[in-house]
Amino acid sequence: MNYPLVLAGLALGFFVLLLGAISLGKRMRAGHDEKGSAGGAVVEGAVFALLGLLVAFTFSGAAQRMAERRNLLAQEVNDIGTAWLRIDLMAADAQPRLREQFRAYVDARIDYYRHVADLDSRDAIAARVSGLQTEIWRTSMQAAATSVPPYAVSYIGAVNDMFDVASAQTVAQKVHPPIATYAFLGLLALVCGVLAGMNLAAAGRGGVLHQFIFAAVMTAALYIIVDFEFPRIGVIRIDQSDVLLVAQRQSMVDPPGAAR
Repeated sequence: MNYPLVLAGLALGFFVLLLGAISLGKRMRAGHDEKGSAGGAVVEGAVFALLGLLVAFTFSGAAQRMAERRNLLAQEVNDIGTAWLRIDLMAADAQPRLREQFRAYVDARIDYYRHVADLDSRDAIAARVSGLQTEIWRTSMQAAATSVPPYAVSYIGAVNDMFDVASAQTVAQKVHPPIATYAFLGLLALVCGVLAGMNLAAAGRGGVLHQFIFAAVMTAALYIIVDFEFPRIGVIRIDQSDVLLVAQRQSMVDPPGAAR
């Protein structure tokens, strides 16, 4: 599925809905008793304030979750690099097999991030990653039994950290606000569009420019929020950080004499 195109289509559709809500507000205002609506400013102020707060909190939360995912990726690269280096501490006969399993594991992690927006492929790759973790752990336990105990403990700890951060990243990719939050935010924006249309009609400023400014600003705000929340399908992206993992994979070569 072309997610950027779908996201752009949804944004365009919401933009049209906002213009329709403003037009509806202008028609509702026509013939309305100005005197009877004198107290409506309090209600309008409360609704617009709620919209501003909800946009701010949703925007902040989405940006924070994106930063956390990026930080987890950097931490995962560091943990993989540490565990890879500590393979040298294990028994020499176990090192070639561990290195081969590590390379397969990192290849699977790179594949996971490249397909993270594809829900079906992502889950299938995650299952493969889990199987590789089991293989690495089993081989590591066997190697630890024939290695110097302090070195083995250090290596096992690094492997455990590598697996933990991968699990944390997998969970972070699935943590999003409930759909009801976005539905309410969109509904509230439409309500504010109606109120804005009523105010434009009352002020005699029903120009197209003001309508387009309100609709464009609200649509852009919601688009950016969704883009922050899903930073691998839109304009705002964190897949540039994947180059760190790719660079780590390229550096995972056998040291001289390791295959002997």
